[in-house]
Amino acid sequence: MTAALAVFAAGSPGSANACSVIIVKSADLKPYRDAMRGFEDASQCDVREVLSGDADQMKNMHLSSNDIVVAIGTTAFKKVKALKNQAIVYVMVISSEADRDQSPNISGVSMDIASATVLKSIKEVIPSAKKVGLLYDPRYTLPYVNEAIQAARLAGIDLTAEKVQDPSGIMAALNEMHDGMDVLWMLPDPTVVSEETVDYLLRYSIHHNIPIFTFSKKYVEMGAVASLDMDPYDMGAQAADIVNRIAKGEGNGDGIRVHPRAARLSINVKAAEKMGLKIRDAVLKKVGKIE
Repeated sequence: MTAALAVFAAGSPGSANACSVIIVKSADLKPYRDAMRGFEDASQCDVREVLSGDADQMKNMHLSSNDIVVAIGTTAFKKVKALKNQAIVYVMVISSEADRDQSPNISGVSMDIASATVLKSIKEVIPSAKKVGLLYDPRYTLPYVNEAIQAARLAGIDLTAEKVQDPSGIMAALNEMHDGMDVLWMLPDPTVVSEETVDYLLRYSIHHNIPIFTFSKKYVEMGAVASLDMDPYDMGAQAADIVNRIAKGEGNGDGIRVHPRAARLSINVKAAEKMGLKIRDAVLKKVGKIE
């Protein structure tokens, strides 16, 4: 444990019934602010906030064993995950970082929407989709892909997952699963999705008339057909629910980890039309449309 964390962790014991939360936020960004609002609206505890980049605040915050630490953002999580005497709850932390530490005192809300939910939305937008392809780097998204394979089997969907360990291998991987692929499912995998790869994936989609279903509305605005986005505010509320449960004695010695329960579907109507897809009116009425 670093010297800063050692000071951060030291503190006088709190009362046995206290419900006190220290929120460590990575930065003052809108998604983090939204998550914090959701947390505060749903929390039943006293809340104090610290910015992870503020060394003085970090050093001057004294924790008792009754305090629960909430990390908003990956940087904040990295700063506090070494704490062993407090329950830690994370939100808005990249999955590859959160999944790396399975300590029993760590709980949190994943940034990955449950694979079964995503597959259900793919079928809702494109009912004819029977064969779905995805690219992934095992270093970052293997647990999620394994979950997706099981979910696809239960949903009667033919899911082909191709490993990519370097962006230069994307073209070959796409060629491996090209035949008969109805949809390309874009995961939040840093090897697959980056500035240098997104344009190529979108061009591939247009050239081969294979719609992309992705995880962020910004890619729908760039030409993907649809996305299912997480809701930072509701994720903050979920984190508060976990904290409330821990404060009542649930999950002690065994972390509580959940997927986001709320998701926002967005559809690029023009991109869909260009690919000959007719999105049902019932779907369009309840989603965010990008004309």
